[in-house]
Amino acid sequence: MHMAFLGPESQWAAEASECAADQNAFWPYHDKLFASQAGENQGAFSKDKLKAFAVALGLNAAAFNTCLDGGKYTQLVQSETAAAGQLGVQGTPSFFVNDWHVPDPSQLDAYIAKAQQGLHPPPTATPFPTPTPLPAGVNFYDPDPNRPGLTYDGSPTLGDAKASLMMLTFMDFKSAPSAQYATAVWPILRDKYVNMGQMRVVFKIYPTDAPRAAAAAACAANRGKFWEFHDLLFSKQAEWKEGDDAAMAGYAKSLGLDETKFTQCLNDSATQIAVDVALQFGQEIGVPAVPAVLFIDLKQGQAVANIVGAQPLADFESKIQAALNPITPTPAPTAVK
Repeated sequence: MHMAFLGPESQWAAEASECAADQNAFWPYHDKLFASQAGENQGAFSKDKLKAFAVALGLNAAAFNTCLDGGKYTQLVQSETAAAGQLGVQGTPSFFVNDWHVPDPSQLDAYIAKAQQGLHPPPTATPFPTPTPLPAGVNFYDPDPNRPGLTYDGSPTLGDAKASLMMLTFMDFKSAPSAQYATAVWPILRDKYVNMGQMRVVFKIYPTDAPRAAAAAACAANRGKFWEFHDLLFSKQAEWKEGDDAAMAGYAKSLGLDETKFTQCLNDSATQIAVDVALQFGQEIGVPAVPAVLFIDLKQGQAVANIVGAQPLADFESKIQAALNPITPTPAPTAVK
């Protein structure tokens, strides 16, 4: 099943694999895509390159191009992506063993054993925060109106839902560069662009160093206090240690959260699964270091810039301004005969 959720090039690549399947070449094309995916949504899977892959594999180029350009499998890929979202899939690869959802392939053997024993998941055994079904015309990173402050895939989000620019941010709560960005740059971007309706931010945890703190932040997010918890963890980064659940519960209490319920969430296995899935997702798309920021033009449906590391505020503002105010190419003068 396809899950093309990372932009237009993901969609085109999925469609191209089906066009290859028309010529009994799905698996060779599948292998070619995965060997060439570096730079996805930055040109690696442009339609011209997808067509070149078909030629390199000896496919009938004319038939392949007609299939891809004509959108023969557009609806199929979109419907499968939506279906995956409704099943609770938040990233890839993701598997199902009977009615068990297995977001981490390293756990496949355990879930196969459960299925062989005839066991079934309890109703509450879902990823955390619980994804919601995708209505027609929305994507995973759109704000979920039924869960203020979260997207449909459960990621914390802040800003006007109608903003044309989205900033996808990957951070680790124990990373010094992430703290530098969060305390020196982010407040200015928030006040100047997010609060003013020009940009919306979606936060993705990338817990390479502090998975337990990430779980605590997820619990705060599910109770409407993510950004306050985010600010506390980064401003007090030198004061807490990874794995100190008592410190995390204390921060939650200081924000008015129920300490008992927070601790129950922190110890819920579903919370840890969600953190593991988040780390795997960042690894799959090639996040090189934290903080990492990807700017996505929602009108064009594509990434337009990225920043890695705790760069100066000016670097962020120049990328934001360029995305908000793109330069319109000047038409070439018509030659006078």
